[in-house]
Amino acid sequence: MKLYFVLLRLLGPLARLIFRVEYRGTEHIPRDGALIVCANHRSVIDPLLLAVPFRRPIRYMAKSELFEDHGRLAAWFLHAMGAFPVQRDKGDAGSVRTALEVLEKGEVLGIFPQGRVIFDNSPFQPKAGFALLAEKSGAPVLPVSIYCRGELLRLRSHVTVRFGDPIPASALFSAQGERSGLRRAAARLSQEINGMLEEKH
Repeated sequence: MKLYFVLLRLLGPLARLIFRVEYRGTEHIPRDGALIVCANHRSVIDPLLLAVPFRRPIRYMAKSELFEDHGRLAAWFLHAMGAFPVQRDKGDAGSVRTALEVLEKGEVLGIFPQGRVIFDNSPFQPKAGFALLAEKSGAPVLPVSIYCRGELLRLRSHVTVRFGDPIPASALFSAQGERSGLRRAAARLSQEINGMLEEKH
């Protein structure tokens, strides 16, 4: 993970130079223990923006196409930044095992539950995969909102990254059965992140 921090030290200041990035709520970031970081997905640089205030590496779940379709350099960079591939079009038991292993080690797992980049400030609507990982691992979920004034991230855009209070895994679920519990967890995360997005600044 040494290379991770080298790249972060190089690219983090560059991102903050290109974009006017403001961080809020960083005091909510746990310093140790397993953690699932969940954020809305505004741009391809979101993983970098999220990583800057963390003192620990974030292991991101990333769609397999990013590793396969953009050449060896892109795949190397993704691996260097701690990402691992997920086959989105089918049940990928391997990536689930990897994610659970990350959490079992007490590390940080990063997920964008929308599953793709959303280029505007439309409401956050997560898929429930993150909740299954929280349920199986017992790891808390850290909600994060990424807000950009305007429809797209452009040069010198003002970006606000806001960290909410960690949500204990037990608080995400009810005793109403697996499907109902996952839906409830997704609704809770949606409420938290949309609430932060509505604050805007």
